Amino acid sequence: MDNMINIGIDLGTTNSAIARFADGKVQVLNNPADPGSNTLPSVVAFREDAIITGRKAKELLEKDAKSVVGAFKRKMGTSESYWINSISNFKTPVELSTYILRELRSFMPPGISVDAAVITIPASFDTIQSNATKEAGSQAGFAQVTLLQEPVAASLAYANMHKEQELAEGNWLVYDLGGGTFDIALVRIKDGEMKVLDHEGDNFLGGTDFDNLIVEKILIPAISAKYSFNNLETQMKSASGKYNAQYYILLQKAEEAKILLSSKSSVEVVIDGMTDENNAPVDFEVTVTRAAFNELITPQIDATIGMVKNILSRNKLQAKDILFTLMVGGSTYIPFVRQRTEELLQIPINCEIDPVTAVAAGAAHYAATRPKLTGNINVSKSSSRLSIKTTYAKTSKEKEELFLAKITGDTTHCSYRITRADGGFDTGLKQLTERISEYLPLVENTFNYFQLTVHDRESNTVEMHSEMIGINSAFGISGQPLPEDICLEVDDEEKPGETKLLLIFQKNSILPSRKSVTRTLNKSIQEGSEDKIRINVLEGPHYALPEANKSLGYLEISARQIFRDIAKGSDIELTFSISESRDLTVTAYLNMADQEFKQTFTPKERHTTVSALKLDVDTLARKLENEIFDTAEQENHEVRKELSVIKKEMDVLETETKDLVDDDVTDKRYQLEDKKRKLAQAIDNATRDKHIAVLRNKYFKMKGWCLEILDQHGSENERTRFYNATSDEASFMYSQSSVRLKEQTEVLRSIMGSIIWRTPICLKDLFRHLVDKSPGMSNQGEAQVLISGGRIAIEARDWSRLAEINQDLLDLLPKSVRQDVIGKVGF
Repeated sequence: MDNMINIGIDLGTTNSAIARFADGKVQVLNNPADPGSNTLPSVVAFREDAIITGRKAKELLEKDAKSVVGAFKRKMGTSESYWINSISNFKTPVELSTYILRELRSFMPPGISVDAAVITIPASFDTIQSNATKEAGSQAGFAQVTLLQEPVAASLAYANMHKEQELAEGNWLVYDLGGGTFDIALVRIKDGEMKVLDHEGDNFLGGTDFDNLIVEKILIPAISAKYSFNNLETQMKSASGKYNAQYYILLQKAEEAKILLSSKSSVEVVIDGMTDENNAPVDFEVTVTRAAFNELITPQIDATIGMVKNILSRNKLQAKDILFTLMVGGSTYIPFVRQRTEELLQIPINCEIDPVTAVAAGAAHYAATRPKLTGNINVSKSSSRLSIKTTYAKTSKEKEELFLAKITGDTTHCSYRITRADGGFDTGLKQLTERISEYLPLVENTFNYFQLTVHDRESNTVEMHSEMIGINSAFGISGQPLPEDICLEVDDEEKPGETKLLLIFQKNSILPSRKSVTRTLNKSIQEGSEDKIRINVLEGPHYALPEANKSLGYLEISARQIFRDIAKGSDIELTFSISESRDLTVTAYLNMADQEFKQTFTPKERHTTVSALKLDVDTLARKLENEIFDTAEQENHEVRKELSVIKKEMDVLETETKDLVDDDVTDKRYQLEDKKRKLAQAIDNATRDKHIAVLRNKYFKMKGWCLEILDQHGSENERTRFYNATSDEASFMYSQSSVRLKEQTEVLRSIMGSIIWRTPICLKDLFRHLVDKSPGMSNQGEAQVLISGGRIAIEARDWSRLAEINQDLLDLLPKSVRQDVIGKVGF
């Protein structure tokens, strides 16, 4: 199985691990630099002449804290970097992750190829964070990196640990609380197939936050109470603060205390190595009790349970519908986490798998089903040239699995044979044709290897260089779910100059996926001009404002790139393709120019400044206040009450944001940005019914007007369009999609507009307006002739002639005057 990836890596916030699939089994590899351990602390230390990773790097923290970095996974995909004192330079989260991945590669036995790997990411990682992870893998020397969501990996580890027994069909939860992130996933086994139905998470909630709470709420107050300091917490958290180095040392001590509290009722934390403002040396012990620690982390644990309840509610499930909650991630070792989760959810917890190495093990199971990418090497010994393309399930719980192959080349006088490695199956020699179809019998609970050989007329083996066929008689996964909606920004016809979102791929769609849409250009593009079409793809809820979502990238088509003028109203065909590792490719085809433009979006950084965050929070707070006033005026007490609860959270967010210093070194800005996004969503959810009621009212008004004008002036074609637009009214009228309501209202507006355009009253009104504008027309002689003709047409009630004259007069106006609404996108 050398042609499969076979290597799985858990690139964790606190600890990382690597596992290998070999001989039908998964082996989590030991750390050669730390005997007895099969994990690598995700910490990197720098000296002038060396880069040190893992446990030895952590040991250097107290000597030179500003040259040691950990928990950088939480800043993957951001523009932030870390200043390293010992080398007087910055290092990015991608570079730091690269060092960890390189060290993990050294765990492999000599002679084993490590050119490809499956690397896990939190399910809630967005596309930019995912791309940053792939970039780290590439810099670490992996020619091929496939990403796998951590809850999926944990599910595979658990299911394949039990592959020798039938797992009960039903639903379970994967509760993954690691060092820096939290994921909850709903998994279902049905008909022997495992599928992730839904998930939710928080990229800034984990054991690192628990460490920080110990520092913020216990250690810093204890130091400040005993010694003389001026605003110690700010001085620690600011990059330029006097005690910034001590902050990282305290975090490590807090982590050690947290780990000990899983087995002890209290621990003593020694605080030393610093002096206060009066030059008094700080040297004392702080007692941290398990009870105090549990109280500190209760809001965070309750927040994770809130996410679990959201998933159950979304999927209309109750506690009795869930078999168990599978506990994964180092922070689930904390007794209180297990106790609180089981107590509040009333669902049994399952702690059967190693929470620290399960994700790496599951990644290795997945890696055994993923082929390495290779070039065209399928060449025969004889003068004929053959190549093969195979299709089959890499994992299966069936008794036999269908194998399909397509052969390209001259198959005359050739035969083929498929044998199972254990000798238990042999097709015998069969005539080779362009297509092979065979059912391969599987031995249960093991990896089944089959070899396909091709022979020429002299019975010589033709070297197809085809892969060994490997089918694991175990549980696989039916694809990874998409964490967020992927949308396209389009012009909003209802609001000139503004845009809205068009849903392309919906959250929880199974990857990979592909979709095509056709849009009509709302402006002309003149060859060689400054005109352009902008294709902006965003990640986030499709019902949100475009500015509220995360941009994945732009594909701009400039008029300088096209070979001819493109008329308004012509079509642009857009095809979106997204891989299982979230590589997003957009192809745009301009029909009129017969030109295609293509781009793959792989953004790896997102900029989040404290000043921009403060402005966004301030804007959102004002919006919330306006919504509260509106609901009060409308006496909508239920929504007002809901918004009042959100207002309390908003007040806390405003305070926390205002307290941030510009050079804050913690993850606080990213946590607050996440809170801001969730509050915006909560405001939208609370007020959606109000806004949808307004949109429904607009729809019914437009429908009434359309019916009225249809009766008087509508054609048969327009009646058919009206019927088609309203036939599915029940489905969109009572949905929660404002986008769908707007689109259907716009369809009716378009039908009505096309009718009104040719009604006598509209044609006469437009003619009068054009007469008023005639002094600004480019050809005064022609304009006067047309105006005379228009007056004659009105007297003769020749409305079709008047419509022609109106169009000719429009063409004489300057472009700036006659230009229809031009959106910023172009379609």
